Amino acid sequence: MADHTTYSSIQRLAEFVRPTVFGDFNVISYNVTGSFAFAVTRGEIPQDDLLVRVQSPCLFGESFGVNSCDCGAQLTKALQIGSQESSFLLIYLSYQEGRGLGMGQKIKAIDTEANQHVDMVEAFHLLGFPLDLREYRAAAEIIKDLNEEHSIRLMTNNPKKVAGLEEYGVQISARVPLLIDPPNAACQRYLTTKKHKMGHILPNIE
Repeated sequence: MADHTTYSSIQRLAEFVRPTVFGDFNVISYNVTGSFAFAVTRGEIPQDDLLVRVQSPCLFGESFGVNSCDCGAQLTKALQIGSQESSFLLIYLSYQEGRGLGMGQKIKAIDTEANQHVDMVEAFHLLGFPLDLREYRAAAEIIKDLNEEHSIRLMTNNPKKVAGLEEYGVQISARVPLLIDPPNAACQRYLTTKKHKMGHILPNIE
């Protein structure tokens, strides 16, 4: 593990090992200007071409089992894949619910989507919300805190996430897809919207 370094937006708080259904992972908690982020790691870090997943929370998909989105399935699959790697890092940005809008605005968007029968992009537009307010400075600083200046392989389907981390100096040697086959028609519509209106790279979706 890299020596602790102080960055402007993060402060390391605690570190401990927790058993999971995919084996033992090391968990490092960070203060991010009054909010929290978590680094879930496995194996020896730093290293070149470390496999990294950066995840923002989705209460409904991750906690309630809602499968009209791919959020919960992506988190599970990322941890499963990471458990098979010699080294792995997952960063969980717990303060970025609803693409950075917060829970209150996300609930309004879901209500609009469900009850006005529009897709999520249309719901955000109807409400006058920006589609994505996520930023990746804290994630980049956590990567540098743990993996120093070594390159990473980023597990994502979203080119904007690649650009968001590169903006803060993270060297990304490869983008690794994290594809979920939609379990129902609602998830199919969600992923189709992601592909055609948000630019996600989803070759498994028409």
